[in-house]
Amino acid sequence: MRKSKLLPLAAVSATVVSALAVASGTGVAAESGTQTVLAGGTCSGSWVDVHATVIARSRPDAASAKVFDVYAGETFPCRKIVVGENYGACGYPQANGWILVQDGIKRHDGYAGWSGYIPSVCTSDR
Repeated sequence: MRKSKLLPLAAVSATVVSALAVASGTGVAAESGTQTVLAGGTCSGSWVDVHATVIARSRPDAASAKVFDVYAGETFPCRKIVVGENYGACGYPQANGWILVQDGIKRHDGYAGWSGYIPSVCTSDR
């Protein structure tokens, strides 16, 4: 009998999606098996407002490379929310929700359009 590599991936994806559907408000925690998903903004409307100065990272991990700075009061187009590495930000010591945003300002050698992950607990949906 042939084993599919997609079945375990589908189960994990379904767990993450169901947990993210529950975590819809600022600082709302939702249990996903043994993992708590903590999310502020969820990218439900394609834009997020940022409430604190943070660093956009190349991966959903605070130890990954800096892509650009994000300043409190800015609004960004967002692409998705993902569960990444745990971090402490905006008053939450063990958060793990990351939002992929796209920078529309020419901050990077005169080119706009760079993407980076920011802590979801520091955002709210627009």
